[in-house]
Amino acid sequence: MSITDMQALSELQRDALREVANIGAAHAATALSLMTGTKIMISVPTITVAPLAELAPLISRSNEQIALVPMEMTGGLRGHTILAFPLVTAHKLASLMLTREVSSDATLSELEASALTEAGNILAGAYMTALSEFMKMRLMPSPPSLAVGPAREVLADTAWATGHTGGFVFCVETEFMIGQTDGSLPGYFLLLPDAGSLGAMLAAVRVA
Repeated sequence: MSITDMQALSELQRDALREVANIGAAHAATALSLMTGTKIMISVPTITVAPLAELAPLISRSNEQIALVPMEMTGGLRGHTILAFPLVTAHKLASLMLTREVSSDATLSELEASALTEAGNILAGAYMTALSEFMKMRLMPSPPSLAVGPAREVLADTAWATGHTGGFVFCVETEFMIGQTDGSLPGYFLLLPDAGSLGAMLAAVRVA
């Protein structure tokens, strides 16, 4: 199956990939709990299949600032992964990592950026571990980087940088509920497989 055929996935295929996303989100919640020393629960993930540049309204309805942590993925599957957060979520996640009050600044400080990059690295690693175990494939991430900017612009730049300017990607949307409070962290895990990897993914979950 070509990467441009993603929207033609059957319901059985979508259910299988949704289960992989659910396992990945659970791994990510566990990793986040260990990082912050705070109990983290997750909502049932939802999956959107769309071109990367068209995901901006989902992640930020008003084209507000977002933070992305992109990583290259090699091994049994090839492509890229991206952790995407609205800036409000980025500040909350950084404050949890740094055990301090949440900042309301319009930008991330250098310390917050470093903490968020490390959080993205660990969370993406948790998703990849789930994929590896579920699909019995070895996946290896590259070192993470961080991009911050208006949603449309930063997603378009990332699409160009990763070579996914026209192909469809999987976007897994999850709410991370923090401790006993009403606070939650909306987060987005984007999986951008290369043209040959989607078929391998579906074969691995035996629904190709």
